[in-house]
Amino acid sequence: KMGGVESKPVVKDPTASVPAVAAAAAPTVPTEKASSGTCPVSGTQSWGSSWCPVAKKSSNEEESDKNCPVSSSESDNTSSGCPVKKLPEPDNASSGCPVKHTGKTYKNPDVYNVYSTKLDPTNQMPSNANQLPAPNQESELSKERVTSTIPKGGTDSSTWSYPSSQMFWNALVRKNKTEGVAEQDMDTVIAIHNNMNENTWAQVVEWEKLRSSSGFGSGSSVSAVGEEAKAAGTEAKLLKFCGRPDELSPKARMKMLFGHPAPFDRHDWTVDRGGEQVRYIIDYYHDESAVQNDQTPKHMADIKSMQSIQVDVRPALDSPLAVLDRLVLMPWRELQGTSGLRTPPFFAPSKMVQAEAGKFDRIKRDWAAIEKTCEGKKQLLKGCTTEENCRAASVALQLCTAGIVCPSVAADFQACTSSVQQQPVDLGKAGAAYSAVVQCLEL
Repeated sequence: KMGGVESKPVVKDPTASVPAVAAAAAPTVPTEKASSGTCPVSGTQSWGSSWCPVAKKSSNEEESDKNCPVSSSESDNTSSGCPVKKLPEPDNASSGCPVKHTGKTYKNPDVYNVYSTKLDPTNQMPSNANQLPAPNQESELSKERVTSTIPKGGTDSSTWSYPSSQMFWNALVRKNKTEGVAEQDMDTVIAIHNNMNENTWAQVVEWEKLRSSSGFGSGSSVSAVGEEAKAAGTEAKLLKFCGRPDELSPKARMKMLFGHPAPFDRHDWTVDRGGEQVRYIIDYYHDESAVQNDQTPKHMADIKSMQSIQVDVRPALDSPLAVLDRLVLMPWRELQGTSGLRTPPFFAPSKMVQAEAGKFDRIKRDWAAIEKTCEGKKQLLKGCTTEENCRAASVALQLCTAGIVCPSVAADFQACTSSVQQQPVDLGKAGAAYSAVVQCLEL
């Protein structure tokens, strides 16, 4: 007993805090007023309601505890009563964020193949592309596929893959478009094909930069390119594409009215811009005056090797925003020098027009020379009676024609076969030289 008050033994609870234990063993009554409610410390109720070792929280602290994500049963020695620091609300919280931060980024529900055919969502297994040799194929072609840098719509992080040389040749055979193309040229064709697609996408990206929240005239608070766009799921991705070589675009028709050569190909690409599908029109032009400067691209992003091919990329006028981009925003950026867009001139340079006209004039002159010089060989082929004679007459007519169109190639073949009397003919060299003659005539 202490001062007439019976002292109860203090049992040390290993889970109790040191201040609570010390307060329970204190011999004197503190001067601070206690709570009117029940004291949360066990064994102190009999001491009277005038004293409790746990200080009562103020009304502000109790209100703070209501908003605290941690249970109030867990004691805390902070002034606010909540162990989790509450961050201040952003100034623009009332206006709403244009991107919903749900923990998931946008992904188009549809995935397309290279033929713009939607894949079955119940069977997303990668198909085995045809890499088998085509009928009557003479040489072995590469089956290696190169991965592009073009993001693929409907996927999280995949990019499109380019066809192998074997796949490209098989496609030409299937479409009956092998005229003027040789098997041994497939690797070069693939290099040019991949290079043109990479350069085309680079031009698409320049247009998509107009949707950047940091750029002039963005028209949107969400970026379409860059890390910001990837994080928000609004990155521009190529969803599908299709070739339309037989359909001239309105711009191509207008350019032709002013004397510009016609494009040799047209593509329509559909870009998925975070849920918005935007169609791009691409016209491919050939500049005959720059052919002599062409080289095989050194890498996919090489923009200097193929100078004879010009790419005109722009969004189709399918929406008011596309009209604004083409008539105002992109011209402004080009005027300011902040755009990397490489748009061919609307009016063809005079040397381009002259070279194109000269090509047709040269074809006319060559054809007139062939009719005059090779008429006798033509008649021999018409009058042959045996298979051996017809074969010889056919080769003779080919050589005569090649002597006018590509004289150096015809001379190489004759050099391989003129030494028959002195030594055996190297059939391998002769066959290669004859293939070059055939290729020259097909081109």
